[in-house]
Amino acid sequence: MMTGFELKLWRTGLDWTQERAAEEFGISMRTYIRYEQSKPPRAIMLAIQALSLVAMLPDIDTLPVETLRRRIRTLAGDNPTG
Repeated sequence: MMTGFELKLWRTGLDWTQERAAEEFGISMRTYIRYEQSKPPRAIMLAIQALSLVAMLPDIDTLPVETLRRRIRTLAGDNPTG
């Protein structure tokens, strides 16, 4: 589960404003701000996964296989312990 703080970290990592994030998700600014202050719904988390995959596409052919696997596992929420 993603927290509001993690949502904010994700957004700032993309150098997006709250306005841009709200626009990308198709929600109001007020709703987006509420998500950053509490926790985003599952639909937002799924949208983040999709947007993150799209952002990875330009580098997909040059990434080492292990790096690619690790990133995909992270996006899928799979945190293997060994």
